[in-house]
Parts: sequence; C-alpha cells; structure tokens
Amino acid sequence: MIKKIICLFSGCLLLPVSTLVLAEQALEKKVSTGVASGDLISVFLGLGLVLALIFGCSWFVKRMGGLPAAGGNAIKVLSVTSVGSRERIALVEVGGKQLLLGVTAQQINTLHSFDEPVVKSADLKNNSEFAQKLHHMMSRGSQN
Repeated sequence: MIKKIICLFSGCLLLPVSTLVLAEQALEKKVSTGVASGDLISVFLGLGLVLALIFGCSWFVKRMGGLPAAGGNAIKVLSVTSVGSRERIALVEVGGKQLLLGVTAQQINTLHSFDEPVVKSADLKNNSEFAQKLHHMMSRGSQN
C-alpha cells in the first residue's frame, strides 16, 4: 500500500517535468530554418504591386501633362483642350496678354492673340479638396 502511494506521489511530481520535455520536443520539430513558398509568393506579389503603382503613377503624370513648374510665374497656362491624339489648343497668359495656341507634336502656332483677357486667371482656380491638399503638400515640400 505504501509502495502504491509512493509511486502515485512520484508520478505526480514527474508529470510536469515530462510535460515540459514533450512540449520542448514539439517546439523543436516546428522550428524551420528555411523560407516557406507562401512567404516568397507574398513578397513577390507585394513587389509587383509596388512596381505597378510606380509605373501607373508615372503614366498618370505623363498623361496629365506633368507636374507644374515651380517659380515660373511669367507664363501661365490657363486652359488646355485636347482636340486629337497629339493635338491640343491652349490658352496661355504672357505679360497680361492672352494667347490661343495650337500645339502639335511638331510645332506650336498662334491661333489668336487677345488684347483683353478672355478668362481671368483668378477664376480658373480649382477649388476641389484634392487640388487644395496637393497644393498645400507641394508648397510645404518646397519650403524644406
């Protein structure tokens, strides 16, 4: 009877130790030194997404006519209308005079010269929320 109690008591003492040994062995089997194929796929998809975003932004900026030049206030492009794949009509203000220009891939022609302003440049301000935020971010970036 005493032998049974001693065996039971020693088994209760050794149970936590044996559980820790088994848990440690299980952790060692799960530890891997290699890279899983799912991780590689995730990395390459992320890289592809970033590259696609860069090319998409560059296409968009090129399509919209580029970023406005900083500091050059002598010539203002008031309005541009596309009339073909590579042809545009532009209303430009130079020295208080407004010019209507025909712009193609090969040349630029003056279509008409206005003595009095047809459109006031202050009226053409784009008051959209996006335009205001973009202007604020660009002016803040040029101050640094």
